[in-house]
Amino acid sequence: MKKITIAAAVAAIAIAATAYASPYYTLHQIKTALAERNADALAAHVDFSALRASVKTQLEASMARSIEATAGSGNPLAALGQSIASAMLGKMVDTMVSPAGVVALVNKSAVSPQASNTADGPADGARKKADYSAGYAGLNTFIVRAKDGNAQEGALVLLRHGVWGWKLSSIEIASAMAAR
Repeated sequence: MKKITIAAAVAAIAIAATAYASPYYTLHQIKTALAERNADALAAHVDFSALRASVKTQLEASMARSIEATAGSGNPLAALGQSIASAMLGKMVDTMVSPAGVVALVNKSAVSPQASNTADGPADGARKKADYSAGYAGLNTFIVRAKDGNAQEGALVLLRHGVWGWKLSSIEIASAMAAR
């Protein structure tokens, strides 16, 4: 009886540990897919409908703030301009945040894991390691934040799909980008 209890405890600990480590493994798979430019592997880790809705909502809010700041809230043409721009923005986001859009970005090297050799980059062609923090923001939410110096800008939000599955479901647009 004692052996069964120990085996059950070990099995429970192993299940809990793998469930806890699963978003880190998914993040590793996403980074590997980007490094290998494997669009199919990358698309397997993205919830396109949730990501599309997230990006649209944030860009529309940013656009509304920008139009209101520029034209003022009393301008009747501002509302017309916002509705036209919102429709165009919706189609643009639908195209870009889709499996075909991911394939195009990866294949055209728009999403490249290598740093470009510029005047401010290292002369020996070495890559700059991405600086980010990753951790749980709840039982079913895992957030990856990019760091820029001391300020943290933007985030990728992975949501749990099943016990061990995670998918990129939202992108928090950096505050500098959202303010434009």
